[in-house]
Amino acid sequence: MPRRRILLLLVTGLLAAGPFAGAQPIDREHLDIGAYGRFSHILDGQGIYDNLLSSYDYGIYGLSLDYSTRPDDPQGAWYNRAWNYPVFSLGLSYARQGSLAFKHDSRLGDILNLYGSARFDFVRTSRFRFGPLVELGLAFTGERFEIGRNPFNLYVGSRLFALIGAGLQAGWLISPHWELQAGAYLTHHSNGMLRAPNLGINEMAFGAGLRYHLSETAWVPGRQLPKPEQPDFGKGLHWNVYAAAGVHSCPVELDAALKRAEEGGPLPADSTVPSRARLLAGVELSWRYTPIFATGVGAELGYNANNYRETDLILEGREDPRGYSPLRAGLYLIQEFRYRQVAAHIIWGAYLFKRTGLTEDVGRTFQKIGVRYRFGRTGFYAGLDMRAHSFDRSYCLEWSAGCSF
Repeated sequence: MPRRRILLLLVTGLLAAGPFAGAQPIDREHLDIGAYGRFSHILDGQGIYDNLLSSYDYGIYGLSLDYSTRPDDPQGAWYNRAWNYPVFSLGLSYARQGSLAFKHDSRLGDILNLYGSARFDFVRTSRFRFGPLVELGLAFTGERFEIGRNPFNLYVGSRLFALIGAGLQAGWLISPHWELQAGAYLTHHSNGMLRAPNLGINEMAFGAGLRYHLSETAWVPGRQLPKPEQPDFGKGLHWNVYAAAGVHSCPVELDAALKRAEEGGPLPADSTVPSRARLLAGVELSWRYTPIFATGVGAELGYNANNYRETDLILEGREDPRGYSPLRAGLYLIQEFRYRQVAAHIIWGAYLFKRTGLTEDVGRTFQKIGVRYRFGRTGFYAGLDMRAHSFDRSYCLEWSAGCSF
């Protein structure tokens, strides 16, 4: 297995399991076991119905191991109450996308998903729960784009890729041990452009399931309980400095390689085009005003190995008169959401400098969603972000390390 796939597996798995770190002892009071099924529909995007699919619906079947936080947990009591006693899960699911009907001589494969999730309640009574959830993990499929064998599957460029999802889910406690669940979900599968082509797949699903609580359970309306003492969270201004690295396999470069092959050049190998380095350094200034929220601004400077000049000559027949540069710089806003040592964030920014050519695949604005895990009180953290441009498909997965002070 290539080293970058091993790294993706290890880092994503670590971050997906992060909420479990430092939790209460794993015992019957906290553990639940779940099973579910979902009816999933692939959303039309990037011409997927025109190019590849003639049917759109398939089934998903999954199992989960759930860790339920409780009002009587001494560790993280303030955070648990602030998020209305979340449930963290490790899940394994099987999606039967290979059962769809396909056009032309291409196909999608069945997908095996391994992921972590966190669920938070908007509403919580003694018998009913309702609220959002987020999912992050890895997926594997036996089918991907290959020029000779699977040429119309432009949506899955590698066999190992990432899953990110969100949804709304309700639960009814029908007995002290059994919970009935139902929900609606949106999921995106993509390798973050580790390998082109990779337009990604978006799915919408409705599902139902059962959870078995290993100990007898009665939910207490958590926010009606006395508020625990607020932890020392370092209120005020904080600096973050970090470095990040990733790779990007450019779909425009693949277009150029295919055009060159049409004109008599060599046909690109099924391994498509190279994955080129994306290196980054940045600094952030944030204001942490509660233990769970921080808002700030940041600046970044990146180095991007590229082949923009050659791509422009093949696709446009001319060079960009503005020139080319491997450097890129931007400013952004960041909003952070924290649970103890784990922090999720969303970023919106704009590039102040970039020279990436006439056929560039880099937009003027960028967005990132990501997660960071902080190592105790040291200030050091490790993170993973997915970068996108113009609210479109993912551009790069960025692994990072940094320090807060």
